[in-house]
Amino acid sequence: MNQLFRIKNPQFGGKMRYLLPFLTVVIIEILDRLSKSATLTSLAGKPDKIPLPGILGLTYVENTGMAFGMFDKAPWVLVTLRILGMILILWFILFSDLQHWLGFLSLSMVLGGGIGNIIDFFAYGYVVDMIEVLFVRFAVFNVADCFITVGAVLLGVYLLFIHHFPDEKKKDENGTPETDA
Repeated sequence: MNQLFRIKNPQFGGKMRYLLPFLTVVIIEILDRLSKSATLTSLAGKPDKIPLPGILGLTYVENTGMAFGMFDKAPWVLVTLRILGMILILWFILFSDLQHWLGFLSLSMVLGGGIGNIIDFFAYGYVVDMIEVLFVRFAVFNVADCFITVGAVLLGVYLLFIHHFPDEKKKDENGTPETDA
């Protein structure tokens, strides 16, 4: 288990190990802040906008919970869980054995999106949502949520197809498991 969390040979050494996640989070925060600022000035208290009829709408929603209203009666529990989750993700970025740029990028996308929603909670007491999919009944969401979702999917791809988990048994140079005898 200890090998899983030890930095052995990351693809990005030195400063690049931290630069990609930092820049990713900063870019996500800028995009999230700009979209939420535009929503507050252009949509709050005004009629919805439909840029792509039947496909995509823009509407102003004050979300005090998670998707589908989960935790809307206990917002401090939710923000506490979000903060703990972001701390755990940051720890993985800084100290785990990520072996490919996709591992760094995916975790950074989830971190950036999570931080954006946490900022909303402390700034407004709710998360500003604005993107509405019109062709299917779905929750209204925001740019940060998009990055969280895409980052989670990319993390799954990374873990399933790229990351090399440590073997339980040591193998010799021919690839056959060594015996203790």
